[in-house]
Amino acid sequence: MIYVFDCEVFAYDWLFVFKNIKTGEYTIIHNDNYAVKQFVTNDKLFVGFNNKHYDNYILKAVLCGADNALLKEINDFIINGNMGFEHWFLKENQAYFNTFDIMDDMQQGLSLKAIEGHLGLNIEESSVPFDIDRPLTQKELEETIKYCKHDVDVTERLVKIRKPYLETKLALGRLAGIDDAKALYMTNAKLTAAFLRAEPKEWNDERNYKYPDNLKKDFIPKEVIEFFDRMHDLSISDKELFNSKLEFYIKDTPCVIGFGGIHGAYENYIEEEQGNRIIRNFDVASLYPSLMIRCGYVSRNIPSAEIFEKVYHARLKAKKEGDKKTSNTLKLVLNTTYGAMLNPYNPLYDPLMGRSVCISGQLFLTELVIAYVKTCENIKIINLNTDGVIFSINKEEMPKIYAINEEWQNRTGFILEETKIKKIVQKDINNYIAVTSDGDIKTKGVYVTFGISQAGAFNINNNYTIIKKAIIEYFVNGTPVEETINNCNDILEFQYIAKASNKYSYCYHIVDDKKIPVQKVNRVYATKDTRYGTLYKVHKETGKPAKIEDLPNHCIIDNRNELTIKDIDKEHYIQKAEKMIQDFLGEGERGESMDEYVKLSDLEKVPGIGKKTLERIRETVKIYTFGDQEKDKKKELSSWLDEILKTD
Repeated sequence: MIYVFDCEVFAYDWLFVFKNIKTGEYTIIHNDNYAVKQFVTNDKLFVGFNNKHYDNYILKAVLCGADNALLKEINDFIINGNMGFEHWFLKENQAYFNTFDIMDDMQQGLSLKAIEGHLGLNIEESSVPFDIDRPLTQKELEETIKYCKHDVDVTERLVKIRKPYLETKLALGRLAGIDDAKALYMTNAKLTAAFLRAEPKEWNDERNYKYPDNLKKDFIPKEVIEFFDRMHDLSISDKELFNSKLEFYIKDTPCVIGFGGIHGAYENYIEEEQGNRIIRNFDVASLYPSLMIRCGYVSRNIPSAEIFEKVYHARLKAKKEGDKKTSNTLKLVLNTTYGAMLNPYNPLYDPLMGRSVCISGQLFLTELVIAYVKTCENIKIINLNTDGVIFSINKEEMPKIYAINEEWQNRTGFILEETKIKKIVQKDINNYIAVTSDGDIKTKGVYVTFGISQAGAFNINNNYTIIKKAIIEYFVNGTPVEETINNCNDILEFQYIAKASNKYSYCYHIVDDKKIPVQKVNRVYATKDTRYGTLYKVHKETGKPAKIEDLPNHCIIDNRNELTIKDIDKEHYIQKAEKMIQDFLGEGERGESMDEYVKLSDLEKVPGIGKKTLERIRETVKIYTFGDQEKDKKKELSSWLDEILKTD
């Protein structure tokens, strides 16, 4: 039986709420150690949120007979930043129960209250202060139970949302012969290490990197090779070396290379397939696992590299046969191993192999892209990242690209996957919208992504989703932002989740020029009522206040979901969307590479056009921003171009 649980601790009171996931029945235990001992049995599995770092220790202490005063001491010990197992009482006493933490393998910094907010749930906290220095009244106890049950309900919902993740862990554990409860308790990285039978070893050769024999080093810029050669210069500290980065260019695309991956992109760039000009995206399939197999970069802590290679081929077979369960289970191993090799607390820790994967991956991709630009005169590298590249090119040069790809794949053993792109709108390397030829929309970055993350560690972000939708609609379909925003009446799409981290002791809201204390996680909306200001957080150590980032100047709090769409200021969201669009465009200016209306590359082919005329056109185009609401500017520029071309 699986039970979701949560606890609260006060000076004279403690409380546990357990909920049976199957029946929905609650068990509430208040100040009764014996009742907890009777309830917590080996046939039950307990799941919480962040319970590995808090609730489990409180439960252990209760099971070991801690009284109210000692329990409060342990509570404060943990809250003040200490690890529960370091407390003297928990060192001297042991208790065992089956448990796992749904917070495992999430993005760091997510709190349960923030998740509640992003899910659109009530996030009002209990008014009962945790530092109350007397026994709780009956009314205070009932309120505490109510809010504790609410947190348990949210945790249960999170367990159901993450069901595929939990099923994958169970399947992997069973393949490894690991008990279900133990598999769920382990993080992905620890479970992967156990599956691969890794045994920790000590390594001191992290900087003994060697270039792969099948790498074409002569294609790679000299400064890049010199950058990585610094690994062998022991006068450079590890900290300085591994935090360093190198800026360089591939053709005219600015790139950055380092020890975490390669990134390159034009900022404020828009291009759409038109005429002879096409856009392509090539990604390397399973780059890091492939590098580990092809180049021998598997952790030396596992009995044999063949174990990892068998997982790779078994996953490909399962994927081909449509066996999603097996494919997803083995994919977890393949995608987790690299990060575990750089984690000193994981049995797979092998820093030389981890560094080698990252460095060689960058170099192979750099070599490929430089082969493109050396061979293809008209190629433009739009976006280059750790495992893929987006570029535009004239159609007739694509056979050269395919020939380069074939040679590269045959030599390296990697596989390139092609996606045809119809349009790309790019603010920078981390924020873009790409529309494929099939009409699919791919987004990346905080400007345009929302909801639950589809890749990587679990994350959820539903801050002002209407603005992100408006930006996508504007660039993909030409829909004015005010149309998207004014047509939306779902108030939750306008929410901001304002959160202060543990570095801050409390928050306050400016109302009628007064500081009104508020909780540390709040749902807020923009309002036209100027009596309401924004929210501030106060630093624990310095006592200095700071604005909570990215909030409207005039906020209204709605933690209980009582407001309606009529209570918010839609104009704020329209203005913010327009500002973010300008960020994509580069503060309202567009260079020639971003122009959607005047194609300068086509003008250069106009018979008899002079260089001075082209320069005048370039300078004029830069002052124009083309949006659907700016038809007069388009008309004005069109007339000017017609006139200047006639008189050239």
